[in-house]
Amino acid sequence: MKLGVLVLSFLFFTVGQTAQDDAARELAKLQGDWAISSFNGESVPAEAEAYLVFSGDKYEQWTGPQVDERGTIKIDIKTKPMKIDLIIVEGADAGKTQLGVYDVTADTLTISLAAPGETGRPSALHQGAVNAVLKKAK
Repeated sequence: MKLGVLVLSFLFFTVGQTAQDDAARELAKLQGDWAISSFNGESVPAEAEAYLVFSGDKYEQWTGPQVDERGTIKIDIKTKPMKIDLIIVEGADAGKTQLGVYDVTADTLTISLAAPGETGRPSALHQGAVNAVLKKAK
């Protein structure tokens, strides 16, 4: 009996640890500077210097030398596309959460977001109020 409880405890710990490891690996893919290459279907020229920067569970949105928005992120990797929440703490929409979905492949981040404060999340990429394709900055 004790052996059965021990085995079950180990299995639950292992499954929980694997999910945490997967989430950490996915969060690691987002880290760094991402240049916005298209916004709602329109090309964004490189000279616009529009970036989204991820560091740990924090993000910043930059336009040129100015930070427009700061906040924290939460991701859910159990869905496809994966879910992302931007919890805005600084900027015009401070105090609101922006719900979205995203996908990272190699050096490309595709993200679709609802408007800040909306309670509905886009169900697929390219179907949000905000749709962007970003390239990893070198």
